[in-house]
Amino acid sequence: MISLQQQLRRQWLITILLIMLPLLLLADFGVRQLVTDTVMSRLQHDADSLIAALSQNENGEWQLDDSHLGTLYQRVYSGHYFAIRDEHGTDLRSRSLWDKQAPVIPLTFGEQQKWQQLGIQGDQLAEQWLNWAKGIRVQNHDFTLWVAEDITPLNNQLNRYRIAAISLLAMALVSLMLIQRYQLSRAFARLEPLKQQLRALRFGERDDLNAASGLYPQEVQPLAEEIDRLLSLLQQRVSRSRNALGNLAHEMKRPLQQLQLLAEQLDASHQIEQRDALSRLSRLVERELKRARIVGMSSPGRQLKLAEDLPPLLQILGQLYPQARIHAAFDQDAVLPQDHDDLLELLGNLLDNACKYAGGEIQLSIEAYQHQDQDQDQDDQAGWRIQVRDQGPGIEPNQCKHLLQRGIRLDEHSAQGDGLGLAIVSDIVDSYHGSLELAANRPHGLSVVVTLPTATGR
Repeated sequence: MISLQQQLRRQWLITILLIMLPLLLLADFGVRQLVTDTVMSRLQHDADSLIAALSQNENGEWQLDDSHLGTLYQRVYSGHYFAIRDEHGTDLRSRSLWDKQAPVIPLTFGEQQKWQQLGIQGDQLAEQWLNWAKGIRVQNHDFTLWVAEDITPLNNQLNRYRIAAISLLAMALVSLMLIQRYQLSRAFARLEPLKQQLRALRFGERDDLNAASGLYPQEVQPLAEEIDRLLSLLQQRVSRSRNALGNLAHEMKRPLQQLQLLAEQLDASHQIEQRDALSRLSRLVERELKRARIVGMSSPGRQLKLAEDLPPLLQILGQLYPQARIHAAFDQDAVLPQDHDDLLELLGNLLDNACKYAGGEIQLSIEAYQHQDQDQDQDDQAGWRIQVRDQGPGIEPNQCKHLLQRGIRLDEHSAQGDGLGLAIVSDIVDSYHGSLELAANRPHGLSVVVTLPTATGR
């Protein structure tokens, strides 16, 4: 998953490139056009000088006055060339052409043409000519004037300019990216208080984000305020719901006792049926009271820190069941990522079952695990394994399978056995896409193993 900083840098780089590349191409086109226009202007100027130097001698032959010509046209392969021709065989060429032929382009008077072509090749030369030709008339005589210049040095200079421009652009982009990285780091550093508050909230060290403190940037202040509002609303609703269930269960105890007294006045056949119904109601009431005692005040979103949260639970169970001795083995620094209240309820039900129906020595172990997911071709999957072992009567294997079926609750069918609270445990485990296994403990008793993956879709 790409971070927000990486996404901003990538989008910024794409935007800069979309802006800079067309500008760079436009600049390159402008420089090339400027070079071409400059050379073409010089060729036309030389052409005017050639026309001024063209005359007839006393024999009627056409000739050029060398005094009007620059030395560049006199030096062999100088890169500056001209030729003047007519249809009567006049062929005046610059000495710089030496033994090379000029292109033959017959043009009518006033007609002109410009183009580029390969020039003289070989002899360590690789010329690129920029040509200009025009049909001229001197003393009522028509000629075709051709002038050319080797623009290879200019092209080489232009290529060096391109490399320099691209290098400067690359350096500018790198510099801008470093500046942007620094600016983004400083901007996101302002979110550090929010990160710290969220971490404190996750570990139960606070109940809100303290949005009213004004520590957060203006852009995320509404988000922090909304989270605080939702947290407060959620805490109130969960607390009201659990308090209501606990109060309801507590208030139902006295009417149930009265119903039990009234049931004794019934005949024997009806007493059995009435007492069975009252017994089931009593167990439901006890279960809700037990959940209220175990979880206490709600703290949604908080994670379970074993060293802090487990000892109070063990102390409560020790007071409720003095005949049981719970031995807990876990990493003192372990923090389980699942919800604090869910895990307390899960552990409370497992240990409550063991204390109530087995007593004696009870072993609790909580450890991290890592295994290869066989169903998905992915990397190792990490999670937590919770195991509770007792020395009680245990459960028959067929009852274990029956108990773990969805919707089956052993405590609703019988007043005996380790089924009390396992339905709650099963619901919590399913919500985290974990697994619940019941097996016989050796030499006797029950072993309950719960696995909860770290990454859940809850």
